[in-house]
Amino acid sequence: MATTAVKHFEVSAPGKVILHGEHSVVYGHPAIAGSIGLHTYLNYTALERSGSSASSPPPQVIIEFRSIPFTATLTLDSFGAFLREVDCSESLQPEAFLEQLRSEDAFPFARFLSPGPVPPVLEETSSKERMSLGSTLYILNRVLRSEGVSSIDPTSFSEEASGGGFRLSLYSEMSIGAGLGSSASYGVCLAAGAYQLSRILKREATVTLLGEDVLKKIYQWSFDSEIIMHVKPSGIDNEIATNGGLVRFRRGSGVNKIIALRRPVHVLIVDTGVSRSTANLVASAAKRLELFPRTVGPILQGMGGLVDEAIAQLESDEAPDTVYERLGTLVSINNNLLRSLGVSHPALERIFTIAEGAGFACKLTGAGGGGCAFVLLPADYKELESFRVLMGALDEAGFRSIETTVGTGAGVSLSYDHQHQPQGDK
Repeated sequence: MATTAVKHFEVSAPGKVILHGEHSVVYGHPAIAGSIGLHTYLNYTALERSGSSASSPPPQVIIEFRSIPFTATLTLDSFGAFLREVDCSESLQPEAFLEQLRSEDAFPFARFLSPGPVPPVLEETSSKERMSLGSTLYILNRVLRSEGVSSIDPTSFSEEASGGGFRLSLYSEMSIGAGLGSSASYGVCLAAGAYQLSRILKREATVTLLGEDVLKKIYQWSFDSEIIMHVKPSGIDNEIATNGGLVRFRRGSGVNKIIALRRPVHVLIVDTGVSRSTANLVASAAKRLELFPRTVGPILQGMGGLVDEAIAQLESDEAPDTVYERLGTLVSINNNLLRSLGVSHPALERIFTIAEGAGFACKLTGAGGGGCAFVLLPADYKELESFRVLMGALDEAGFRSIETTVGTGAGVSLSYDHQHQPQGDK
């Protein structure tokens, strides 16, 4: 029996905050990370072809990056050729593709884009547009080929023989490059969306949950996306974007503990507004380790030990005030260890000063060098005058912030009944 073509679906995946373990996790030490209430969204829409005459435009594949913003278009025939002629599943691995993407050569998949000059931003080796479109096309191809799809039947998108192709629209509530896992949540959305697209193209699409086996695939495909974005990812960001929760994580072995929180972890995430490159900051810390191994090695080891100290407090049944004070002490210690790696930034230092001046512990989260910091908040923070002082000082300094709870949200989700509209969209 024929399957009715799916007209629309939406994938969402959360961002993350690293409580402890950034940078040291790259060297095999554990880290703690949890989901937050900010998400990236992918919307898929099947397009109806506009007209059937010879002069009508051909069916298209439209890929929108609304947060950049940037839009790329391929004809459906070109997208089919891309799947037939390029094999990102077996022949082209992420590391090799990253070399192509970072070279001075033309955009790797330029010949498949719609006719006309290639946009200049795609020729800039480090542009967000080049990296975003390159990784998107790569993961689409890798997932579809892995799932046995190497050709396109236009009627998969419409019951009519002259189906109009499809649109993928990606949008994130997180600032790009802020250290909140926006690239990982983007990769997870893309991997899950590409998997669902493979089912549409194989006419298997029905309303379904993302089971454990599929989540494992999504995790691996999104890790491939993270290699393209960050060269040497730890895997913690896409782990949280895939599965949510609050976890102890070790690179190479993945999650080795789901943390049993005794009470919510409230934080205020403060965005410096300064974008930075995770890959460059990881390389900078690695250089410092290379130059001073007897000093920096123990610092990284200490960060790993601090992770387990923090977990003991997060799972403690002691009085909430006592636990909060100890967690705050660990936040301050870890922030100073991160400073010693050279990954702070003047904007982060300004946030630390404001938070500490109001009586709150604060640290950078993610790679540093800008991005975000978090302020640890007590359970009754909304009632405190010190919190109002903190918010007023941050606002006066021009910093954007958001209150959230860490580790209580779900991971990637798939729905069919609505389309996310970011604020300001019409």
